[in-house]
Amino acid sequence: MAYQVKRAQSWEELWTIFAARPDAYPIAGGTDIIPRVNQGIEHHELYVTIDGLPDMRDVTVLADGSIRIGALTKLVEIGEEDALSDFRALREACSRVASPQIRNQATLGGNVLQENRCVYFNQSVSWRREEPCFKLGGNRCYQYQRSPECVALSQSDAAPVLIAYGAYAEWKSPRGVRTSPLEELYLPAGRKAKEKDEILTALIIPKAGGKLHSAYVRQTIRKSFDFPLVSCAVALWTENETIQKAAVVIGSAGVRPQIAADAGRLLLGKTLSEAVAESEKIQDLAAKKIMPFKDSRVDGPTRKALGKDAVKRALMETCCSEQ
Repeated sequence: MAYQVKRAQSWEELWTIFAARPDAYPIAGGTDIIPRVNQGIEHHELYVTIDGLPDMRDVTVLADGSIRIGALTKLVEIGEEDALSDFRALREACSRVASPQIRNQATLGGNVLQENRCVYFNQSVSWRREEPCFKLGGNRCYQYQRSPECVALSQSDAAPVLIAYGAYAEWKSPRGVRTSPLEELYLPAGRKAKEKDEILTALIIPKAGGKLHSAYVRQTIRKSFDFPLVSCAVALWTENETIQKAAVVIGSAGVRPQIAADAGRLLLGKTLSEAVAESEKIQDLAAKKIMPFKDSRVDGPTRKALGKDAVKRALMETCCSEQ
């Protein structure tokens, strides 16, 4: 199917294009949308490249100590930024995405915004059945027959880590700039809490008191070029060797990253050694947030078991490794 590509060199040019063509689709690294276009899953008549827009590539320390990461920052660049040296889990998550070639092209914003995936939806047209699923405008889910809505998994590697850090999303539109907690972006059935003409310009990690300890663990079939079956991000902040703030977030466990709030609360007030001793309780609490999603790669009980192992390993790495 025919389509056009335009390049927006400035915000004013982008808003002009959006005003004339509300159907225009913004594209940056393209590693998420291009495979869907090639598979016949998605089509837009006009794509607008935004990789030349200003203020979306730099990693800067703001006046209040927060870290602003431009949404166009390449995944490979996350591990090279001195300002992100303390954010071990984020560097690990970005270093595990797909392959080196894709990490050199894919952006942090694109990874956060990537479409949810399932083994039915993410296939060629000839493979899929004639009656479409929810994600393709139909009224059924082939993966989970009893579901009243799409249950395709959120498989971003960066999102669980950024949510564990308490990150905010910065958005720009013709109406101005706004920020919102990243966790609020993800809605049921894989929808995103953003307007069509809003562009994700940055991810902001707020400064938190105490020393940060964090880790990220993903479970996959292959060591590289694979989406996680389930993943876990743990972030702890300590003062006087005591955990003052804690977050445990599970990825690829549902339609959005799952915050294991009960697990995080159990860690408060403990030393790192005491947290390790409570690892069995922590993983049991966190596992309650894992949807027993079955697909051609793994069944529900196995996904739960892998998730519990990921939680335990992430906690152990957080507590036992020097940041």
